Amino acid sequence: MYIHSANNLVIIKVEGVSTMTEGIKINDKDSTITLHPALIDKISDIFNKEQIENAAKESRFIQRSTGKIEGSDFLGLMTVKNMENPFESLAGLCDLLKDINPEADISPQALSQRINSESAVDFLESVLNQAIERNLETVTDASVTESLLPFNHIFIEDSTQCSLNEKLAEDFKGSGGSASKSALKINLIYELSDMIIQNLYITDSNEPDQSLSVRILNYLQAGDLVIRDQGYFKIDVLALIAEANAFFLSRLLKGVKIYLTPEKGASETEPGKHISENFPNQSVIEINVFIGKQRMPCRLIVYKLPDDVVNARRRKANAAAKKKGGKLSWEYSEWLRFGLYITNTDGEILPSEIIGTVYRIRWQIELIFKSWKSLLNIHILKGTVPERIKCYLYGRLIVIAVMTILYSYASRYALRHFQREVSEYKLICWLKRLRRLERVLFSGMIGEILIELKEDILRNCKQKRERKTVRELVLQQIP
Repeated sequence: MYIHSANNLVIIKVEGVSTMTEGIKINDKDSTITLHPALIDKISDIFNKEQIENAAKESRFIQRSTGKIEGSDFLGLMTVKNMENPFESLAGLCDLLKDINPEADISPQALSQRINSESAVDFLESVLNQAIERNLETVTDASVTESLLPFNHIFIEDSTQCSLNEKLAEDFKGSGGSASKSALKINLIYELSDMIIQNLYITDSNEPDQSLSVRILNYLQAGDLVIRDQGYFKIDVLALIAEANAFFLSRLLKGVKIYLTPEKGASETEPGKHISENFPNQSVIEINVFIGKQRMPCRLIVYKLPDDVVNARRRKANAAAKKKGGKLSWEYSEWLRFGLYITNTDGEILPSEIIGTVYRIRWQIELIFKSWKSLLNIHILKGTVPERIKCYLYGRLIVIAVMTILYSYASRYALRHFQREVSEYKLICWLKRLRRLERVLFSGMIGEILIELKEDILRNCKQKRERKTVRELVLQQIP
């Protein structure tokens, strides 16, 4: 696993690790909770003071043993202390630093020099490397894992953008148009079965998702499933996924050529017209097709959408067209009548009737980004110096990596013992309250917090409602 910075591109690349360990029993009042030493060890290793100080020295962030500030002080400032108020001034950050260590009494100017240094970036990168690597380790026995679908792993991928000060346009290029002139993109590959961060890529905002789509191949094994939106649609990459004996599920990108036969001389088929002429009374249609110049074989699943959904889609598309000085074409208006998906999965494993429901699993990554932004302020990066932006970003990503470890453990525990789903939003709120996260990271109270989490697990679960969750719908519909 490594982080590579070049030409304003930061790649956090990690390789999968698997660890099995026996559980230990911790008695608390009249209840018993099974904790895994690996879970405690992995979090302890990330924030081991000796390792932190060594990393600070190796990065040359700390050069004198007599300095006022230690590596662990700066790490605490950039993680839990700077999480609540992303607009905190340098003077305010100095106060927070003194709260961590009364001896770390430095001026705002001195702190600015530290935050704006390459050595600070290198130091936090090294801690982030360790955090994401430890996040990949399995801490629960395989018997606890409850498979959502008959695949070895389920990967979902998407990206989110963080707007920056326009003065950073040379360092972090924006998307252009009406968007910010300076922004960065966080591309996340999330493995849903183990609930772990498989990979993070941090790039300029103008880096197309399509150009990142091939990197999923580094983690795929036979029997895995990849669910992504149209931004990552690239036929060559889909073909490589199939060649790896893995599976994909994607929305069909408009403009992709579709054929009913693989012959080179075959005529292109327009999906909407073909469906209207041949399947006028069916709401769910499945057709074996061949796409692109490669004539890649796949299943095309088409859902005829309700009128209210179609009208809403057309209003949105019409508004977007007018904003660009154009108008909605008849062809595109017809396209909006359907939900179109392609996949290479077997119809007996994923029947056409449940493809749309399974695709909704991808929304989990949208909820993850929503929690990162609303609760952890991942998108608010104040400053005009690239190094400071990276320090703030890496600090928050370190927190996210640890929270993901705890979320994975809590989710497995809740599913096994209560058949309930943990709400990531509620869990983050719970960790932020009563300084629990700070106690986990810097007070050596991981075991105690895990006992608290076990006792409060139902409070951190999604509410039971008549409307089923996506997980419940999938489990209900799979053969």
